[in-house]
Amino acid sequence: MADIVLAAFNARYAHTAFGARYLLANMGELKAKTRLIEFDLQIQPRTAVEKILQLNPEIVGIGCTIWNIELATKTAAILKAVQPEITLILGGPEISHETEQQEIFQYADFVICGEGETEFPKLCVNLLNRKAAKTTKPPSSSEINCSLRTSRLSGQIINAIPADVSEIELPYDEYSDEDIKHRAIYVEASRGCPFRCEYCMSSLDPKVRYFPEEKLFPSFQNLLDRGARIFKFVDRTFNIDIPFALKVLTFFRERYEPGMMLHFEVIPDNLPEALFDAVKACPPGMLQFEIGIQTFSEETARRINRPLNIAKIETNLRRLRAETGVHIHSDLIAGLPGEDLASFEIGFNRLLALNPQEIQLGILKRLRGAPIDRHTDEWNMVYSPHSPYEILSTSLIPFDEMQRIQRFARYWNLTVNSGQFIETSPLFWQNAASPFSAFMRFSDWLYAKTDTTGNLHMVRLAKLLFEFLTEEKGLDEKAAAQALWNDYQRGNRPDVPGFLKKFGLQKQGDTTDSVNVPLPRQSRHLK
Repeated sequence: MADIVLAAFNARYAHTAFGARYLLANMGELKAKTRLIEFDLQIQPRTAVEKILQLNPEIVGIGCTIWNIELATKTAAILKAVQPEITLILGGPEISHETEQQEIFQYADFVICGEGETEFPKLCVNLLNRKAAKTTKPPSSSEINCSLRTSRLSGQIINAIPADVSEIELPYDEYSDEDIKHRAIYVEASRGCPFRCEYCMSSLDPKVRYFPEEKLFPSFQNLLDRGARIFKFVDRTFNIDIPFALKVLTFFRERYEPGMMLHFEVIPDNLPEALFDAVKACPPGMLQFEIGIQTFSEETARRINRPLNIAKIETNLRRLRAETGVHIHSDLIAGLPGEDLASFEIGFNRLLALNPQEIQLGILKRLRGAPIDRHTDEWNMVYSPHSPYEILSTSLIPFDEMQRIQRFARYWNLTVNSGQFIETSPLFWQNAASPFSAFMRFSDWLYAKTDTTGNLHMVRLAKLLFEFLTEEKGLDEKAAAQALWNDYQRGNRPDVPGFLKKFGLQKQGDTTDSVNVPLPRQSRHLK
């Protein structure tokens, strides 16, 4: 039983609700009366409500994101229909902007816009105290010490100020042993971003706030002592403060053990020699850098208020690949205002030439509150009305072309980013003037062949790759078969796919001891 239930809806089991753990850690005197319950997006809303009500709560908090808002809305509707006396509090990035325009708002008693570590516990204390005093009058803004207004539609909206990160409790003790063993461990050393890139919500939080080192590093050490080895830093600008970044890298490098991996989002034009030296000292595979290029069009970059030093970016990416063991996950965004398919193709080819291990092709999303919306009318930007609100068309990229880009992104992820076909993939654009056009040709062919961007398991996909490379592209069958066989073995698979048996291919080494042990995605790119 619990007076307060924090209900979190994660994209999948492997994810953890970082924000909900922050709330739990900061509940103070109410922590013992608070339970966190997590679901993935496969849960039926009726089942989620059933499990929430089994805890007999008086207050339920639901975190709303771009990925879970539809499920959260259905759950909130059923919850308030079945037990309307429960106080429902919403929070999270999705509900913090355009709040009253969203369907879920009609079911809320309160919405906390912004960071909730301070305001959520205050609100819960006042609500429970008032219930104990048998009064139904809602708390005033002076009682919860924040900006509060009543909407004409439904609940009260609390506009929280950014949390003082030196004062709030860190959430890392809220990770269970099960989390550490099987799920993503999210951490952060800072909040905020000094840049104003208009497609990003972080542009609304310009001040970078650093967590106190005397609290942060002991928490990291405790996670290490408990067996955590993969840390996903959610900082938007990890390498803004170089001395601080060096302290973090040094801390983990000195405690390195096989299997440790740190994920950071970095800006690619701020890699001074001191940071390069620290990165080079890290073992191969220890670091993954998420590097958001987004566009190589300087005109587009200026339009969306994104700094772009292309020369420095290219130099640093080349150095990272040549001199370090960093796994580079680079990002491009399709559908930015003023960029057409030809410009996007040039940018893709330019990025591919820098040889990152992964190129993530994202489709522009209209995040609520993000300034990107100011370009909608000028560039006729049409977004899906359903989450995650991806761009459907612009004045320069029609819907059918955007669909092709989306399929390209999916197939690129399956074949190249996955690391399953690192020898076979380059054959797609071998001797091609434009790798983008060459892979788009494959993407169009594969979709025509299968009518799906999913349900392509390894053997079926390998067979389709062989068919395309040999029959459509005209490559030598033995060369294509050898590349596919090398890739297939890399996954520690003992069998020979039927379509390759006629080539008499030989196994490379003994894989008996490692049968059915999949290689981590990053490790495949090291081979």
